[in-house]
Amino acid sequence: MDPQRDSDYLLVKACQEPDGDRFEAAFEGLYKRYRDRVYSIAYRITGRSADAMDVMQESFALLFRKIGGFRFDAQFSTWLFRIVVNCSIDHMRRERSRGATRLGSLSQLPNSAEPAQDDAQGPSQRAEHRELGDHVQDSIQKLSPKLRAILVLRYLEGHTYEELSATLAVSMGTVKSRLARAHLAMGRVLRGSLEAHGMTEIADDGDSDPRVTEGVA
Repeated sequence: MDPQRDSDYLLVKACQEPDGDRFEAAFEGLYKRYRDRVYSIAYRITGRSADAMDVMQESFALLFRKIGGFRFDAQFSTWLFRIVVNCSIDHMRRERSRGATRLGSLSQLPNSAEPAQDDAQGPSQRAEHRELGDHVQDSIQKLSPKLRAILVLRYLEGHTYEELSATLAVSMGTVKSRLARAHLAMGRVLRGSLEAHGMTEIADDGDSDPRVTEGVA
């Protein structure tokens, strides 16, 4: 990848010089540019605002320590989102080890992360879609951290397969296999709710083969 084509290149380069005059302003620039996306990913994986704030702080603290080693082998945003996913998964594992129960609700998301209301929809349709959204989000919270992360990135953040491969640092085959596992797990949890509402993409992504799911982390 050509580093000069990364829109964050100049900010990152300034952050790699901690004694430089532009360091503080550059790091603040990256923070302001990505804080909402970082919080959104963390919230959707962890399911709680307090946990998402902890993960956001952990992610930017880790970024502060490691940015000097970034070599522009991938886009900066891809590298940052990998940090966020890993911090979210680690946080969930620590919470689970403490016996914490995690249930989230799409209604708890900040307004900026919620889908816009369609004015053409009637009150009953909006209520039905909100109920379905709550059910989907609650169902995601019941999956393992790795399956939860790939569904969040794929369907809520809109990552392509190539972006998933880069962000999660796994092969394309593992992306498809892990998505297949996630689809099967979601299907068991949702118990036909998606099909009843005409939403079949999460149940069957087309490119994922549920027969190739054994032995994939």
